[in-house]
Amino acid sequence: MKNVIVIGAGLGGLSVASALLKAGFKVKIFEKTSHIGGRCRSIWLGNEEFGRYPFDVGPIFSGTNIIKLIKNELKEKPNFKPEFVKIYIFSNKKFLMNMPPRHHLLKNLKRMGFSFSESIFFIYKLWKQRQFDSYSYMDSHNDIACFLTKNQLMRNILNMRAGLFHGCLPDDMPGYTFNTKDYGRPFYPSGGMQKIPDTFLNIIKKYNGQIYTNMSVDKILIENNKTVGVVVQGEFIKADFVISAISIVETVLKLCKGVSFKNEFLKLIKSYKQGLEVSMFFMIVDKNKIDVEDGNVLYAFLPESDLNKVMHQLFNGIYPNDPPFGIFFTKSGKFRPVTLLFYTPKGEKNKKRIIQAGEFLLEIANLAIPNLINAIVWRKIITSLDYPNEIGFKSCVLPVAESKNYKKVSFQLPIKNLFNVGSSVLPSGGGTVQAVKSGLECAKFIIKGNKLCS
Repeated sequence: MKNVIVIGAGLGGLSVASALLKAGFKVKIFEKTSHIGGRCRSIWLGNEEFGRYPFDVGPIFSGTNIIKLIKNELKEKPNFKPEFVKIYIFSNKKFLMNMPPRHHLLKNLKRMGFSFSESIFFIYKLWKQRQFDSYSYMDSHNDIACFLTKNQLMRNILNMRAGLFHGCLPDDMPGYTFNTKDYGRPFYPSGGMQKIPDTFLNIIKKYNGQIYTNMSVDKILIENNKTVGVVVQGEFIKADFVISAISIVETVLKLCKGVSFKNEFLKLIKSYKQGLEVSMFFMIVDKNKIDVEDGNVLYAFLPESDLNKVMHQLFNGIYPNDPPFGIFFTKSGKFRPVTLLFYTPKGEKNKKRIIQAGEFLLEIANLAIPNLINAIVWRKIITSLDYPNEIGFKSCVLPVAESKNYKKVSFQLPIKNLFNVGSSVLPSGGGTVQAVKSGLECAKFIIKGNKLCS
């Protein structure tokens, strides 16, 4: 029986561990924090008067393809109930369109200034891109958006995934990540995003995997260009395979410090930069005081001006006049959990300024959702500066931001039996689905190789 060590209990680590355990490998997972799930994590907040609810400190929803991966690849049943997420997009306090648009698309396009002929031509080009990746050869999301339409509001919507959802620059996020066919329809697990890693945790326990929390790996040991194990809190632990599910940058530059990688590879890894960091206002509102439909609803606010230029302002440490942000309502009873999410300008160290920016965005949201502020009965603010101490990690959506200048990196590192999985492995497009997919693909590779050697 081959011994495998997985570093980090994020979705990439949990998925690769689940697949290898089912194939008969012996797996140990070491997680430096006390929590399972990495960035896909829920925390319970509130009080006795209004109740306690799950609030998500990482991704606020996932894609239905993660369910397909669990069912089809692992042959397991998710232990959560998926509930679809509706997205309503606003700009300059005005409603633009809902996602998915369904039969309202033409009406929405007219609202944004499209003529009928422009709408038909745009829909045709968008269909070609979605079905056949017709324009994914272009350098970036922004290049594709600008080709598809001259309408700035629609360009912003097309760039929303790169900018608002991933904290990246639309003109730097590569064109091959534009399509979302591998993602599926947005959904929220009833009970919080924590339900997704909990599904993998149940599989791991079922097949006698071992998870050690509050135990960090100090070093990956390599002899003759082959991985032989790790050092955990000063103790050597032997392994046939080591799979890191933390940032590829930390894996190579910290855990493999002193290893002689090729200069070209090291230069590539050192060029990787993280995406923008998020600040959040966690709130409980009295739903009887506001007019918001039941269910899981995201209000996405986009600038009226060029979203790509606004994201560049944030990356340059500037507070834009009209930044992108989101307000997410999750399904509940009389009182509803609500999260305000917005990006902190790069390099900002002033917590007071971050909170002031959030208060300003809350006032903007109050114009689109009348009486929102008066409906708030409880709230807690966690800025990007608070995340490392309060949550245990930096609040960046992507530990490695996507970039058209990055060369694609496989989960197989240039050391025998050393791998890296998770959303920081490129090309990923980031997110929960790709983190799981990278873990399952890595497991397949190891299982296949092990059969050939046996």
